[in-house]
Amino acid sequence: MNKITKKLFRYFTAVSVVLTIVVFAGFYGIFRYYSFQHHEQELKMRAEIIKSRLETYMNSCIGTQELGAYVRVLDDISLADAYFVTRDGSSFTCPCSCSSTVVIEKEPDETVKKFAAEVFRSGQYTEKEAAGRDGSAVIYVGIPVKEESETTAVVAIVDTFDIDQGSFWLSIGVLSICLLLAFLISVLLSLILAKRFMEPIRRIAYTVGELAKGNYQAKTEINDGSEIGILARETDILSEKLAHASMEEERLEQMKNEYIANISHELRTPVTVLRSSIEALYEGMVPEDEVRMYERQMMTETISLQRLINDMLELSRLENDDFLIEKEQINLLAVLGDAVRSIRLIAGERDITIHSRRPEEEWRFTGDYGRLRQMFVIVLDNAVKYSENGTNIWIEAKKKKESYYISIRDEGCGIPDEKQKNIFDKFYRSGGKETNGTGLGLAIMKNIAKRHGIEVRLFSEAGKGSKFSFIIPAKNDEKI
Repeated sequence: MNKITKKLFRYFTAVSVVLTIVVFAGFYGIFRYYSFQHHEQELKMRAEIIKSRLETYMNSCIGTQELGAYVRVLDDISLADAYFVTRDGSSFTCPCSCSSTVVIEKEPDETVKKFAAEVFRSGQYTEKEAAGRDGSAVIYVGIPVKEESETTAVVAIVDTFDIDQGSFWLSIGVLSICLLLAFLISVLLSLILAKRFMEPIRRIAYTVGELAKGNYQAKTEINDGSEIGILARETDILSEKLAHASMEEERLEQMKNEYIANISHELRTPVTVLRSSIEALYEGMVPEDEVRMYERQMMTETISLQRLINDMLELSRLENDDFLIEKEQINLLAVLGDAVRSIRLIAGERDITIHSRRPEEEWRFTGDYGRLRQMFVIVLDNAVKYSENGTNIWIEAKKKKESYYISIRDEGCGIPDEKQKNIFDKFYRSGGKETNGTGLGLAIMKNIAKRHGIEVRLFSEAGKGSKFSFIIPAKNDEKI
């Protein structure tokens, strides 16, 4: 038996004992109360009968002898101590007009006299309970006796009250059996409930232990509406979040390793070419007529290396939220037109036609002119780079409600569905076509858009081209 089961068992036992005591106390109180009420009613009924008979005798001279005889057997009639008391507290003497008198030899004590005085004052039936010398309960009942409509005496009956032991112990026996059965049932229920209560806790504890070991696939699989069910669901949610965090950590670790590997690869190639060329020139191994070619190759690799380093620094700055970019009021369509003019020269060399449809108006926007131009140039440059000679690129700009929409669509090789989610990662290339580049362009573009609150959407199909859409907030109230 585990600790919680033991505790529950002790709690149930303690509660059962307390309830038993309360039930016994309540039962004894109720039994005594109703027994007392019953006894009191009997005494009242006897007092009423005695009163009625005494009034009959007192109001009739012929009943004087009968009155005397009746008074002498009051104790036997009432089955208790009975007193016939006058207003001054003495035993009653019949004051009737007949020559004979009736004298009561039984004198009341002080307690009875005081009680009789209370009955005279109230003028009606009166009862009270007092404690006897031995600690037992004593019942006093009194009723006024009237002679010719005037209260002349009081019948006081005094009796001790004792519970009927036979009935009491019989009731206690039945009650004890019922309480014992209830106790046994409660113990059985406590064990069943403890087991039912402990089962989900064990499963939760096991799941938490598995999570602590790194098994984030563990689940409680508890479906319960109670607080334990809520705890189980929260544990399962924690499991899912830990699994997601673990996958994200693995992904970031993989990205970091790939990033380092890509940087190493991108840096190694130009550095190796530069070193080989410099060593060949330094050692005089290059013929005079090829020196110029080596110098041109070194210049090309230096430019490529510089571009890679600049892109890495640019991306690092854009990813840092503390790095502030300079913003001013600009015409967004002018920025787009500037980017298109820059790309037309490159597109013209490959007979690629750029179709641009833009409204003749100003689109006021708060942003960094140079970086927004760079954002459009990156997408246009990729569109040219990944398109075949003689194809087309379409640019469309339009305003809808409170947003500007700019789309750039090409007829290039497109991007497969499974690769689209990674297209904005650093150094990632879709592999659709062999091209020169650092693999950082789209990552830079995405961060420029993010810093300006611009949403970028990609629609692409392998072999049919790609479309980049920019959703730009028309109301841009950012401070410069």
